[in-house]
Amino acid sequence: MEIKQLKTFSAIAKSGSFSSASNLLGYAQPTVTTHIKLLEDELKVKLFERLGHRIRLTEEGKHLLYYAESILKLSSEALLSFSEKELETGKITIGANESFSVVRLPSILKIFIQKYPNADVRLKFGSIKEIHESLQNNDVDIALFLTREVCYSDLIVETLIEEAIVAVTPPDHPLTIKDSVNILDFENEDLIITQEDCTYRAMIQELISENKVHPKSIIGINNIHAIKQLVMSGLGVALLPRISVEYEINQKLLAEIPWKEAPLPVFTQIAYHKDKWISPTIASFIEEARKLT
Repeated sequence: MEIKQLKTFSAIAKSGSFSSASNLLGYAQPTVTTHIKLLEDELKVKLFERLGHRIRLTEEGKHLLYYAESILKLSSEALLSFSEKELETGKITIGANESFSVVRLPSILKIFIQKYPNADVRLKFGSIKEIHESLQNNDVDIALFLTREVCYSDLIVETLIEEAIVAVTPPDHPLTIKDSVNILDFENEDLIITQEDCTYRAMIQELISENKVHPKSIIGINNIHAIKQLVMSGLGVALLPRISVEYEINQKLLAEIPWKEAPLPVFTQIAYHKDKWISPTIASFIEEARKLT
């Protein structure tokens, strides 16, 4: 059993045909056929069922695919570990939930890139569900989440910092006369929050439901900068991590009203797959992220 045979087997399983796999791998089709025959002869099983012009994995093929993917992943990581002798040229793909993690990410990246200017850094944004799937598929090396504490059986999740929450309003809003607010203060207010698939929104909606609060309207936007712009335009109020609105508060573009009473635990967290090989580049990024204060 050779790595190239497992690569061919995996390519066929993913593409659904021998011809597609040969195109993907740059092999002649007889070579692809030979790789599979050698595997089947060695394992003494049939790996694919051929139904007309379509093929599908046999039960034995499905069983082998699990091991093949693991072996190919480890092989790739082993090659990367030797090619990444110089940290500065290492690669890292960072995922972040698009609603809020971008708030902390720039400051971490700035320091990281200053130290390792030649590192190959790639970013991927999405919902927490999407980034979790990317971690599972090894499309993302490490991720930042800003939400309630998350727990996944297949991830290592580390809480970096608890985020202070504030209500933000236009500077001339009636709520600015209050020293603090709770969820009851959003009765009959136009509330601007993130979209349906965001766990941060779910936390706020739970509080609204539990306390029988009735906002005048709820506007959902999955972009923190758009939320701030709408609030500054006088279209509503928002409940946001303070770190995300510090600049606008300091510039008096938004008014800050501290959040009190109703609990809203929000944390910046870093996560990676429990089976992930932590390269020197990834380890260095984690080290910088841990310096958050």
